[in-house]
Amino acid sequence: MLLIVDTPRLARQTSVSGLVAAAALLCAVVVAGPAEASTSKPHSGHHHRAQHRHGRPLRQSRSISGLPAPRVATAPGFDTCAAPSASAMQAWYRTSPYRAVGIYVGGRNRACAAGNLTPAWVRAVAAQGWSLIPVYVGSQAPCATQKGMVRMQAGRAAQEGAADADDAANQAAAYGLAKGSPVYFDLEAFKQTNQGCVDTVLGYLSGWTRELHAAGFYSGVYGSAASGMATLADAVETQSSFAAPDAIWIARWDRQARTGDGSVPDPMWRDRQRIKQYQGGHVEKHGGVSLNIDSDYLDGPVARLR
Repeated sequence: MLLIVDTPRLARQTSVSGLVAAAALLCAVVVAGPAEASTSKPHSGHHHRAQHRHGRPLRQSRSISGLPAPRVATAPGFDTCAAPSASAMQAWYRTSPYRAVGIYVGGRNRACAAGNLTPAWVRAVAAQGWSLIPVYVGSQAPCATQKGMVRMQAGRAAQEGAADADDAANQAAAYGLAKGSPVYFDLEAFKQTNQGCVDTVLGYLSGWTRELHAAGFYSGVYGSAASGMATLADAVETQSSFAAPDAIWIARWDRQARTGDGSVPDPMWRDRQRIKQYQGGHVEKHGGVSLNIDSDYLDGPVARLR
């Protein structure tokens, strides 16, 4: 991810030595189809932010008219800047604890080229058993702490979010992903004390969610616990007009492989609607293949294939 959690650096383009203990991640892996996805299952972890008194439950992903129930996965996962080869993915599926992988389907701020990512790669990797997490890196907050990115325009944020959602849906379909898949918007860290900037971000994300729904896809948002997730939670509680995403991807590098996090009250996005990125850029080696990855834990929507 192009994530900045607490310090200004590119997580996905910075190599940090060290390995995650695979034994800590070995757990039961569940991939649910439409019938299973309709069953409510609270996320793991029990954390609340003191600032949030209640936390309105969110279950949009179970009730959007015209969309199939989301396909969800409960499993360890990882994301990396460019898609590894299919043979590398096969080696990792056989020997690593991971069962889901993030794929960058597009966006003007995407840091890496598509690499090995093609429709054939998607089919091959899915056939190996991998669940896929589509990611789109569109325009970023006007007050984003990272430099050198195309930014949202105040006053046009909702239109820009809708335009990026249309592009994300088209790109996802071009890679062979079916309607009913989620696309997670990669929202980099920003100064949440800047209210004008926050308003622009929320306008963009509302446009993103509404247009993705119109295109037949679920809406997800990836962001740091300190800015993106706290801002989303506040907006849901205080702004009835805000179109909340169907799923969230929390970035907090605390090495806790669970989806509960203090940035978001437990009742929010609780119905298998969460992913957490719990460790930033580091190198792991499985099956003789070394990759620079971020580590994730999923209990949330993943892609469907056509």
